[in-house]
Amino acid sequence: MPVRLVDRSSCASPASPHPVEELARLHYEPLLRLATRLCREPVEAKDLVQDTFERALRRYETYDPTLSARAWLYSILHNAFIDRCRRRVKTVSTEVFDPPAPREEDEAAPPAWSRITTEQLRVAVDALAPDFREVYRKHAIDGRSYRDISLELGIPENTVGTRLARAREKLRRILVEMTSEPEVAV
Repeated sequence: MPVRLVDRSSCASPASPHPVEELARLHYEPLLRLATRLCREPVEAKDLVQDTFERALRRYETYDPTLSARAWLYSILHNAFIDRCRRRVKTVSTEVFDPPAPREEDEAAPPAWSRITTEQLRVAVDALAPDFREVYRKHAIDGRSYRDISLELGIPENTVGTRLARAREKLRRILVEMTSEPEVAV
């Protein structure tokens, strides 16, 4: 499918084609194949190729003819695709979602974590395995960084993170058991 892009302001005469028009003629099909692989929708792929040639037309003065025209156009197409994806994500993330209205019983009951006492937390931390307890205390109580803990204990930083995550999960389970109310048999 031939593409004709003409920027009349930069052409010497209406009959002389812009150099981007020649690039479009030569590289339209390979660009369309790449765009189709990226977009997975033929119509969107054609729009992306059109955007690519429009950008190429606007930025033609930055093109170095000693370099590959196809590579230059591929990079423009790739950047245009990324811009489209970012716009799509930004649009989705900025939509406003109305949270459900709180029910009366939700407003009356305080969150479960607010009922945990300092003594319960101390007992739960003491119940952790020594490796988890040591890493948890150094990070959560002493405020030490993963790096400092890693150097002190002689373990990799990733191990510090893993132990901390597992300690938190075990603490959560222990505290849930401590604070859950016993079930009444009927």
